Amino acid sequence: MKEFFDIYRLMTFGGAAMAVCAVTQVVKPLLKKLPFEVDVQLVSYITALILLAAATALTGGKAVDYFVCVINAALVSLSANGGYDLVRTLMKGDIEEDNDIENNS
Repeated sequence: MKEFFDIYRLMTFGGAAMAVCAVTQVVKPLLKKLPFEVDVQLVSYITALILLAAATALTGGKAVDYFVCVINAALVSLSANGGYDLVRTLMKGDIEEDNDIENNS
C-alpha cells in the first residue's frame, strides 16, 4: 500500500485519476448524510486540485505549476468520474453493441 501512494505515481495522470476516484467513492456516502446537497463532481474536482497542488508543493513546484494544476485537476476529475461510470456500466451490463457497420450495408 505504501508504493500505491508514492508521490511520483500520484503525479501521473492515471495515478491521480485513480486516487481521486477512490477518495470520491469513499467520501460519497458521507455527502449523502449532509442536510444539504453537494455535487459529487465538484467534490471530485476539489479533491483533484488538492491532490495535484500537494504533489506540486512536495516536489518544489513554481507558481506557474499551480496554475497548470487548476487545469489538470479538471481533466483528472472528469477522467475519474468517467472511469467510475464506465466500470459501473460494465458491471451492470447496460452497454449496447454498436452495429453501425451492419446498418450501413
